[in-house]
Amino acid sequence: MIELKLRSILKQVKSQSPHKRLEALQQLAQYKFQEGLEVQIDVLKDMIKTAASNFPERVENWDNPSFYLIDFVCDFPMPEVVEGLIKHFDGLDLQAKELAIVMLLATEDEEIFYVLEEKIIGLIQTEEFFIPVKELENYPMLIKGILDKTLEHLNTKHYKFMLYDLLLSLNSSGFEQGYKKEVILPILLEDYQAEKQAYLKYDTDFTSKYVYSAWKVSYFALRSRMRLLIRLMEYYYSSDIGSELEQAMAFRDPSINTEALIISIAKNLPYDQKTLVEAANQIEIAEILYWELKERNLEHLYPIAEGKQPLLAKSRLFSTIINLPEEEEGVIRFPEDIQIIDKIDTENTYGQPIRYYLLSFLHIGTRYAGWAGGYALEDGDDTAEIWDGTYTDFVEWDSASIEEHKAAFFKKREEEKQEHEISVYFESSPRLSKGAWFFLSLAVVNWIREAVGGFSEDSIPFLIALTVIGGALCLYELTKNKKRAIQVVGQQLVMKDGSKQHAIGMHEIKKVEYNKKHVLVYDKKNELAFKFPLRWVRYDLFYVHMMEHTDHLKDRPFIQS
Repeated sequence: MIELKLRSILKQVKSQSPHKRLEALQQLAQYKFQEGLEVQIDVLKDMIKTAASNFPERVENWDNPSFYLIDFVCDFPMPEVVEGLIKHFDGLDLQAKELAIVMLLATEDEEIFYVLEEKIIGLIQTEEFFIPVKELENYPMLIKGILDKTLEHLNTKHYKFMLYDLLLSLNSSGFEQGYKKEVILPILLEDYQAEKQAYLKYDTDFTSKYVYSAWKVSYFALRSRMRLLIRLMEYYYSSDIGSELEQAMAFRDPSINTEALIISIAKNLPYDQKTLVEAANQIEIAEILYWELKERNLEHLYPIAEGKQPLLAKSRLFSTIINLPEEEEGVIRFPEDIQIIDKIDTENTYGQPIRYYLLSFLHIGTRYAGWAGGYALEDGDDTAEIWDGTYTDFVEWDSASIEEHKAAFFKKREEEKQEHEISVYFESSPRLSKGAWFFLSLAVVNWIREAVGGFSEDSIPFLIALTVIGGALCLYELTKNKKRAIQVVGQQLVMKDGSKQHAIGMHEIKKVEYNKKHVLVYDKKNELAFKFPLRWVRYDLFYVHMMEHTDHLKDRPFIQS
C-alpha cells in the first residue's frame, strides 16, 4: 500500500544519514508525479506534522524535507490538509511556508485570509520572504491589509518591487486608487530615476535583436522594473511624472515607450499620433498595444482600422517563437522578416469558424514556415479574438510548396485531434466502501489482539470467518470498481459502470453540482444527464480538472466548488 511506503519515507527524511534522506526525497518525488494517486488523510496529516518538526542539519540545497513534504501534500487540497497547514504553519521551513500560503489562498476562505494576513505580515517583518504577488492580485482587501503594516519595506532591496507589484494590483482593482500617494510618490520618482539611468546606458544601442540575443536576462529584469514603475504612474501622477512619461515615450525600447504611451492616453495627456502608429506596426508590441487599449475601452484609438489581423498574426508568431524554451545552450531564437504568405479558413472542435495564417520567417539565415491563429471569425472578419494554436515546427520553407505546407498543417491538426479525443486527462475509480474497510480492519485488529494475548481454540474459527467475510467483501468491491470510473476523455466527461457508459461533451454541460451522496451533471436544457456516487471521485481534484477543461468555452458551465 502507498500509505506504508509514505510512512517509511517519513522515517527516512529524519535520518542522520544525508544519503538516506536523499533516497527518501527521490522516492517522494516519484510518487508526487504518479497519475491518479490517492492517499489516506491520516498519512497526509502526519506528513504535515513531520514537515513542521526538526530535521538534521542541512548538507546541500536539496536537503529540505519540510519543503518537499509540503509540496507533496499541497496536491491534495482537502479540508483536513488545509486545517493541518494552518495548525502547523509556524513550524514549517520558510520555503514550505511559501508553498502553504499559495495553497491556502486558493481556498478563498475569509477566515483563512485573516490568518494569512497575519502570517504574511509576520514573515515580511522577520524574513526575506517571497511574497506570492501573482496569487494575491485578485484579493485587494487582503493586499491592503498587508501593505498597511509593511509599507516601510518599500525602502528595502528585497521587498521593493514585490510591494510595488502589490500596489499596482491594489490600484488597478479600483479598490483604493492612489493609495497613500503622499508616501509612495516621492519613493516612486526616486526609484524610477535610478532605473531610468540604468536603462539609458542601453538606449543608444537598442535593437530588439540585441535584447534577445545578447543582453537577455539582465536587460529583461530592467525592462520589467521600468514597465512596472511606469504603470504605477497612472495612479501616482504629478507634473514631474508627466515629464517622465513624455521622455519615456521617446525611448527606443518599444515595450517601455508603449507602456508610457498607454498611460499618457489613459491620463488624457498629449502624445504624438506618429508614436501610436509606430507602436501599432512594431512586431514585438503590436498585439500587446491592441489588447491594452481594448481593456481600457479605447479600442477605437487603435490606428489600424482595417487589416489589423495579419499584423497581429505576425506579432503572435514572433512572441511565440521568442518564448519557446531553449533546447540547446547558446541557440538564440529571434525570428526576422516575418511575412504573411497565405491563410486558411476552417472550423474548431465545436464547429466555430476560425482562421489560420501561413507565415514564413528567417532564423539564423534559414527561412522556415510558421502558423498563427486560429482567429475566431464569429465576431467579424478582422477580429483579434483567438483560439491560440500558433506554432512552428521549424520546417524549412523551401522544402515544400504552399499547398504542401497547408496539407501538412491539416494532417497535424487531424493527428492532434485524434490523439486529443482518446487522451484520458482525468480518471478516478471508486474507493472501497466504509463497510469493506470496517470488516477488514476489524479482522486485523482482532488477529493482533489474539496474537498478543495468545490464541484460544474458540477464537480461531471466528477470526477465520471474519477474515473471509472481510476479504470476500473487499474482493467483490475491487472487482466491481475495476469496471467503474469517471473520466475526462478529450472534451468529454465519461461515466463507466460495468457495461453501461454515459458521456457528455464539455460544451454541452450547463452545471455540475454535488450533495452528500452524489455528483449531478446537467445538460444545456437543465436536465439531469447523469449522476454518480460522490465517493467515485476526490471532488477537489475533479473540480480542478473540470475547470481546466472548460475555461476556454464562451458559455462556460457552472461547476460547484
